Amino acid sequence: MQIKQFELAEKNKLLAFLQTVYADNPRMSDASFWDWHFLGNPYVEADNLPVWIAKDGDEIVGQLAATPVKLQIGEAKKDAVWILDLIVHSDYRGKGLAKKLVLAAEAFCPIGLGVNTNEQTAPLLLQKLGWTIVGKIPRYNKLLFPGEALREISRVNPARKLVNFCYAPLRPRLKKNFFIENRRLRLIEELDSSFDGLWRESATQWSCAVAREPEILRWQYQLQPGKKFDVLGFYENDKLLGYAVLFFRRRDASGALPKAAITDLCYHPSKPVETIDELLRGALQLALERRAGTIVTDVIDSTIAERLKSFGFGRVKNPLQLMVKSSGRQDILYDAKSWFLTRGDSDISIFEHPNV
Repeated sequence: MQIKQFELAEKNKLLAFLQTVYADNPRMSDASFWDWHFLGNPYVEADNLPVWIAKDGDEIVGQLAATPVKLQIGEAKKDAVWILDLIVHSDYRGKGLAKKLVLAAEAFCPIGLGVNTNEQTAPLLLQKLGWTIVGKIPRYNKLLFPGEALREISRVNPARKLVNFCYAPLRPRLKKNFFIENRRLRLIEELDSSFDGLWRESATQWSCAVAREPEILRWQYQLQPGKKFDVLGFYENDKLLGYAVLFFRRRDASGALPKAAITDLCYHPSKPVETIDELLRGALQLALERRAGTIVTDVIDSTIAERLKSFGFGRVKNPLQLMVKSSGRQDILYDAKSWFLTRGDSDISIFEHPNV
């Protein structure tokens, strides 16, 4: 048995392994998705990929795949990796391979991050290796068109229309020409240098956050294969004060759009409440225009959480938890109140199914 860092020459064997262990999710072994995820990331070096494999002879029987990020901790910027995919072939479990893969990843980068649930086996293993559960990641939800959100009802057109009609008094009002009249709120096609300036000035308000540099935003939200994200920007005198990234799931066979998500939301410290409120209004208008059944977001941030509640978002059960291991700045990294974290930071968006 061998534990080693993955090399590009082993790509075909790795994809074959992923095709076997993820037989019900072909995207995990799709070559274009893999290339985007592990070669297209601007923080990745092709000869130093954050992927480790377990081999039995020439056969790959396990892997740990991670995504590198820049973590803003106070005034310092540190390298970190999200552990995204730790899996061992069923015939080789119970042999300590998962532990050895985690240890290999830890040796690669001093700060490890993970999002998982207690229903998975990984949290117990990680805790034994010194990882800390920082806390749950709060989820907020607002129902818009219940006839679209409820699968059993959405398949029956008359029932879907009736349920949506009955819910109309509880639904925010759709405003015609909203984006034409609200000139400070714009749909953005290109993530330009203004995003760099926004992040530089915004990062000072949080003790710990994943850096939102334009190149990483473009990689995640404009170059991800099979997906389209909508980006809303809030401006004052042509200065970008905040943005929200939205993801709308693909319509089902009956034409219903069950769910939309606010994947990311970033705001300038000069006008936090006004900026968040305008971005939430814009997000809701887009969701109403497209008749999304529900709109959801996951976020650790007290200001955003308060504004979500004021817009009628309710906190719902969410099994996702943040785990961290670091030898330094544990006073910040192990304290949930220090974090600014969104759905996009934790790569939840990567595991959404394609929508185009």
